Amino acid sequence: MVSLIARSTLSPQYVDESVFPLQTPTLQITELPLSGILRVQGRLSDQAFCSAVAEALGVQLPAAQRTTENADVTLVWAGPNEYLCFCALANEERYENALKTALKAKFAAVTLVSDSRFGLLITGSNAAAFVSQSCSIDIDPASFGIRQAATTRFASLSAMLIHHSENEYLLYFDIGYVEYVLKWLVEESEEFREDTA
Repeated sequence: MVSLIARSTLSPQYVDESVFPLQTPTLQITELPLSGILRVQGRLSDQAFCSAVAEALGVQLPAAQRTTENADVTLVWAGPNEYLCFCALANEERYENALKTALKAKFAAVTLVSDSRFGLLITGSNAAAFVSQSCSIDIDPASFGIRQAATTRFASLSAMLIHHSENEYLLYFDIGYVEYVLKWLVEESEEFREDTA
């Protein structure tokens, strides 16, 4: 049997390491290594569903456009009755099995989607300015605070945006767009590299 090796990052295949990851004093953009991602679908109005997810993951389902987390798992609201569970890649099978067991007799679904997404971490004092250039969401902290999440358009593509902490944003895209997104990031971040030249 062929032994498969999980990818960690994709950026070296598409952009030169001299321009990405971007590291300037005010803006850093890096690709996140592959993590476990599970799509969890069920009705928020169904208390049995909510309790089963909380028991399986050790964290409550988040409210609309929010995230909840513990030391191992981050749950993100992805839309009405849909959530994404992020965990360490090594733990995805354990959480997938726990969720499927807990939700077995309920009107719910759990789907492993780890390989369908790639993520970016955008940090630094100019992180919000960079994100706001290409996103229609008002990301002022009063409107889009820490632990808020939204599915939006970024670089003209559908993306999930998470305000993880102060000056720190996570972006997730469909894996099919990885080359376009990385090349777009290199081009659009040029002004931030010029500021440090």
